Amino acid sequence: MVSSDSRPKRLVGMRGGVAAGAVLVPVCGTAAPSAAAEIDDSSGAIGVIASIAPESLEAVSTDEGIVVAHKELLDEDEFGRSVVTHPMLDPTNPDSIVRVDIPVDPSEGVGFKQDGADEIVIGLPNAHRADEADYGDFGLATYDNNDGSTTVPIPQPDGTLQITTVIDGPGAPNRYAYPITLPNGGELVDAGNGYFAILNSEGLPAAMIEPAWALDADGEAVTTNYEVVGNALVQVVDHGDGDAYPIVADPAVKGAYISKVNVNTVTQGKTVAVYPVNGWAITAFNNYWAEYKLYVSSTYEGTKYKNQLQCHWDFAPFKTPWNLDSWRPNVSYWDTIVAGCNP
Repeated sequence: MVSSDSRPKRLVGMRGGVAAGAVLVPVCGTAAPSAAAEIDDSSGAIGVIASIAPESLEAVSTDEGIVVAHKELLDEDEFGRSVVTHPMLDPTNPDSIVRVDIPVDPSEGVGFKQDGADEIVIGLPNAHRADEADYGDFGLATYDNNDGSTTVPIPQPDGTLQITTVIDGPGAPNRYAYPITLPNGGELVDAGNGYFAILNSEGLPAAMIEPAWALDADGEAVTTNYEVVGNALVQVVDHGDGDAYPIVADPAVKGAYISKVNVNTVTQGKTVAVYPVNGWAITAFNNYWAEYKLYVSSTYEGTKYKNQLQCHWDFAPFKTPWNLDSWRPNVSYWDTIVAGCNP
């Protein structure tokens, strides 16, 4: 970490109540869930997030277990995968693939570490003005930025760290900077389609950042985008007249879902071998696709490669590697499925 071990520190955890209808589920998934509890402060930042963007709180990783808002999240898919029973980010498991350290002092930034990768420290917006962490529902840290906004880091079992900011009114800033301590020789780059990537010294993704989003109190989208300023990712939120406050906005940082990609020469042509980090991980396919494109040249980014990759993600998550063949015809996704992912 960038700070000494003697500093006051809070790991992700649950100290307060949980969302309405939420249950605390042991990661092993073998014990009965505890009773649900209401959010203690519906007017606070976490209550605002629950009202405007409840999906952000559907599953939260805490140091006392994983809190889920809906029992259907306990269900496994057809391959036995579950974000609850096999999370990438689980503070109760010392072997967790992804680990997060959320500090008391916001100026120290949030530590994000995935197995096999250097730690990344993500600075918080307006940290020089913000108060030390206050702890509310889920034990989540909330930082009053003293500028009309509050920042709430939300760790999630699929390896995502949402750093959510609640914007109280039109007097709050329009720009929120997240300075990133990059790996030695690393770089922050635009990965296309709204994604950004933190690359290591070899130019490979150490972490991915999902497209920016912002919603007002009516659930309407607020125009937002990212800018890269040096080593900082800046979220620009174009809020003002016509928007209903409060507004919720955030970048979401994800650990890498692909461990490596090899392009192999075989008799028929080329095979792109994709090695997923963890077949149990459930995340949007677009996260895999955005990350995959950072490993390969444009030669291997056509529709047939995308269809083969998605088919493996959908129907062969535990196969390693996922082989995408250059000589396969460019057919529909349905035809790709019928052919067993390699038409």
